[in-house]
Amino acid sequence: MRRHVIWRSDEPVSTIIVGRGVNNVLADIVHSHSYERVVILCQPPTSRLAETYANVLADVGIAVSGYTLPDGEDAKQLGIVEDVYRFLNETGFTRDDLIIGVGGGSLTDVAGFVGGTYLRGVAVVYVATSLLGAVDASIGGKTGVNLDGKNLVGVFAHPLTVLIDIDIIDELSPVMKRAGAAEALKTGFIEDMRIVEAYEAGGLDVDLLEIVNRSVAVKVGIVTEDFKERGRRAILNYGHTVGHAIETTTGRSHGESVAIGMVAEGAASSAYFGFTGEERQRAVLEQVGLPTRAADAGEVTIRAQMALDKKRDAGGLRMILLEDFGSPKVVHADDATVQAALDAVGIT
Repeated sequence: MRRHVIWRSDEPVSTIIVGRGVNNVLADIVHSHSYERVVILCQPPTSRLAETYANVLADVGIAVSGYTLPDGEDAKQLGIVEDVYRFLNETGFTRDDLIIGVGGGSLTDVAGFVGGTYLRGVAVVYVATSLLGAVDASIGGKTGVNLDGKNLVGVFAHPLTVLIDIDIIDELSPVMKRAGAAEALKTGFIEDMRIVEAYEAGGLDVDLLEIVNRSVAVKVGIVTEDFKERGRRAILNYGHTVGHAIETTTGRSHGESVAIGMVAEGAASSAYFGFTGEERQRAVLEQVGLPTRAADAGEVTIRAQMALDKKRDAGGLRMILLEDFGSPKVVHADDATVQAALDAVGIT
């Protein structure tokens, strides 16, 4: 079992526990902080697991209530958040109580947003049940719901603890493992090439304990250095400028969209910096079964969605590009760079 800690100044703000059977520590976490009441948020695919945790906590004297949100991105709506707020009102939830979010990235995005805003902030613990959630969405305190664009309404609110049980991750379907591989490979491209090499050698049969620990370590280090994305933390958005636009306009999954986005931004990196790893990047994404083209996406709609990207500033559209593997840069992308990105993935 390994513990990763996000720090702010000299204060630990979030602990990520990675290992096998780590969910057995959930009751210890609740008791160690003297929480007497817990609300567990889940979605239909994780409802049975959430019920198991509820029973474990109830057996040791914790008052537990549960609420099931819609599946996937359908949960990430302000109307759904309002429904959860009202449920918390009905349970008599207080600042001395705890929210536990059991699920993948969509669930932890919403659970964190609720926790960060209800009563101006209450404690939250995540049990990350998807590879994508484990290596990305659950870590770093970004929460959000969708409003016209992806995650345009949100707040930084770090969970007290994130639990990542590799026994659960190992049992995921190949589809779910591919989706998570996109975000894991992203951390490899921007910092830790051992992750890329592992996928090149083993495809989806990589050692997920190693992959998750390495990906988490990359993200924890970057977040600790740049707590609220004022600078370097933006590099974690590699592939997301184009990727989020594809996800929003085509309905592709987040992992597939980010994979295509990284191919696009790899091509833009080649045009802008002379990046030479474009083909290697495309090859490893295709090796694990991820798509690398989005010919079904129209250029006009993609560009319109990119105009809503959260990374835009007064200087225009900011994009994360690679000088080389492990050397990402934030640049203001001119139209020729954007066009190179779109052309590379068949968006015309």
